[in-house]
Amino acid sequence: MGSELPLCTYVCIDLKSFYASVECVDRGLDPFSINLVVADPSRGKGALCLAISPAMKALGVRNRCRLFEIPAHMRYITAMPRMQHYIDVSAEIYGIYLQMIAPEDIYVYSIDECFINVAPYLHLYKRNGRLPHGYCPQKNGNLCYCRNRH
Repeated sequence: MGSELPLCTYVCIDLKSFYASVECVDRGLDPFSINLVVADPSRGKGALCLAISPAMKALGVRNRCRLFEIPAHMRYITAMPRMQHYIDVSAEIYGIYLQMIAPEDIYVYSIDECFINVAPYLHLYKRNGRLPHGYCPQKNGNLCYCRNRH
């Protein structure tokens, strides 16, 4: 047989409600308990919500809705979109990854998503790349769902 491909173990990072979470953190607010919408209200009630906080998602508001689709009884903070700021925060987060991972092992997918090949680092942390049986990170509401494939 020919040369074998190196073993890769990828971690997918998707920052939860990134724009809304950035806006909450900048205001000293908890995105899991505060209703916040990133939208430009000067565009009227038909304005597209670029992001909603996880707290609003938990109440059944769908992401990327229009302002008029948010239930009238729901109170929320509106944050004007600040795209350059989100790019800057994303770059700061990428810088944190680079403190632990080589750039050639990070594959950026979007402003708030990346794939990281952690295979070269598993021995450093005495890990095999598998989650414990029955572990479901989705239960804590902060991590994506992962399933081991055997």
